[in-house]
Amino acid sequence: MTNKYSKYFPIHDDFSIDDFPYYWISQVHGLYIKKMDNSLKSYGLDNSRRRIILAVHARPNASISELAEMAIIKIPTATKIIYRLKDEGILDTSVCDTDSRITRVSLTDKGHDMVIKINEITSLLFNDSFAGLKPAEIKKLNDALKIIKNNLS
Repeated sequence: MTNKYSKYFPIHDDFSIDDFPYYWISQVHGLYIKKMDNSLKSYGLDNSRRRIILAVHARPNASISELAEMAIIKIPTATKIIYRLKDEGILDTSVCDTDSRITRVSLTDKGHDMVIKINEITSLLFNDSFAGLKPAEIKKLNDALKIIKNNLS
């Protein structure tokens, strides 16, 4: 198959890993998670817990399934994480007023404090990660990643 993207296909004769966008996406993501996990350890958190906490912060009183989708975590895994964070006093849960099958999730005061700490870590990591890039370049990167995400959805 030949098209304008052929040289990026691993089966192409002239393929180079250095030209493969998913290689770079996975490298950046892997290093980001490694650095984030190392920074979160001092707060007793890991990346999965961070994603759930920030999802709850972004969408207060969302259901577990909505939060799992936002955090890109399977519902059973998200449920376990949410109830562990509840046991730690970071999240609270309640039954939905209109549908008792739905569990709503919210941040506690301790959870709001944790969001501030997470955002501080994220800001430091962001500054390190994007040093040398202009805001317009970051916007262009975000726009391209949004297109790729929509194409995969």
